[in-house]
Amino acid sequence: MKRNKDTIEQLFQNFENQWDTKTPKEGHLERFQDKLTLNKTTPKKTNWVPLSWAAVFLLIAGFIGFYQLNSAQSVSVDNWEQTSVQTKETHDYFASVVEKELQNLKKRKTPQSEEIITDALKQMEVFEKDYQKIIVELQKNGDTKQLLHALILNFQTRISFLEDVIKKIEIINQQKNIENEKSI
Repeated sequence: MKRNKDTIEQLFQNFENQWDTKTPKEGHLERFQDKLTLNKTTPKKTNWVPLSWAAVFLLIAGFIGFYQLNSAQSVSVDNWEQTSVQTKETHDYFASVVEKELQNLKKRKTPQSEEIITDALKQMEVFEKDYQKIIVELQKNGDTKQLLHALILNFQTRISFLEDVIKKIEIINQQKNIENEKSI
């Protein structure tokens, strides 16, 4: 404790002749209060013109961006001019397998499996959106290894997903049949 007291005393000794001990000029308090009241009563004016121009510019840029995004996505999916024959054949093969699996899934619709099938179809919509992006990139950039790999991976993911859902539906139906047999 004594050590802290010594350091404080040293601090005051260092600043001994540096303190402002002069009394302010006459009327200092009134001038200070006038400054305080002046700051309170004068509202700060906001110039809205630059802000409104910025808002208009952002709206226009947003509309242009939205329009370009929609036009980029509206490229025809059937336009395969820039892709090779092998890419077209691969696409056709996988698309037919996916369609066959989808039909197989829809045939298995029962009241017990309806919720699973609905969820699966929602997930297939997500896969379809990814697929559309890949197709647009293929049409813009042509056949690249990365895009072809992404296309094939998308199809393989769809097929394995549909097969898994069908297996789950079969398990549910088998369990239902076993329960029905036990109740007989």
